[in-house]
Amino acid sequence: MTDNRPRAFTLVELMLVIVIISVLAAMVLPRLAGRTEQAKTARTKSDIAAIGLALDLYELDTGQYPDSLDDLLARDAPSGLSTEVRAKWNGPYLKKGLPKDPWGRTYEYKKESQHKQDYDLSSLGSDGQPGKDDVTNWD
Repeated sequence: MTDNRPRAFTLVELMLVIVIISVLAAMVLPRLAGRTEQAKTARTKSDIAAIGLALDLYELDTGQYPDSLDDLLARDAPSGLSTEVRAKWNGPYLKKGLPKDPWGRTYEYKKESQHKQDYDLSSLGSDGQPGKDDVTNWD
């Protein structure tokens, strides 16, 4: 005689699976918890390098760094440039637009560096205040 009843998991089996998943999660989650800030910092460093490359290309074509990061987005050369320099224009230098940092703020740019660089480019980090968690092109 065959048993035609559908087979199902018992409550004990389900509880055992839940306990196993809970133990695994308790071991793995603490290791991943601190990685979010590290990932955001790594992305910020990558963005600063990419924007820095665009700034350097702009300077190679025009002989000077832009007054603001928005100048990297222009399709046409600024009107204040000579005809010779305008002929070398290869803009826009940031084709996908100006990224925001991982915390949703704009990158800070200063044409005149205060840190013995060609320019200053930075993010204020997670707290949005100048301090130790800043990501910069001069460190």
